[in-house]
Amino acid sequence: MYLTRKQERMMNGEEGVAVRKSIELLVALGSVFGAEKLVPVESAHISGVSYKNLGEAGTEWLEEQATTGAKCRIRATLNPAGMDMDKWKEMGVPEEFAIGQRR
Repeated sequence: MYLTRKQERMMNGEEGVAVRKSIELLVALGSVFGAEKLVPVESAHISGVSYKNLGEAGTEWLEEQATTGAKCRIRATLNPAGMDMDKWKEMGVPEEFAIGQRR
């Protein structure tokens, strides 16, 4: 996949660990789908916010990113959580799911 000089610097970790891990993921996804290059975006929607979508591996990846100070550089919207964060017990959400979702 073609990378710009800036993207190569990101891959080399010159903009920090969080950026390196993020671009590694994007490049891997692009390779899977046969992308020739990354395209610039000005906004994005983050749909995988439910523990049901992410599972343990996705949650661990997000936690790791959070410890490195990762932040979005573009405007982003987010799906609602996979449960009511305050009334999950009353709604019959299993505790194991609630613990994962609250992480």
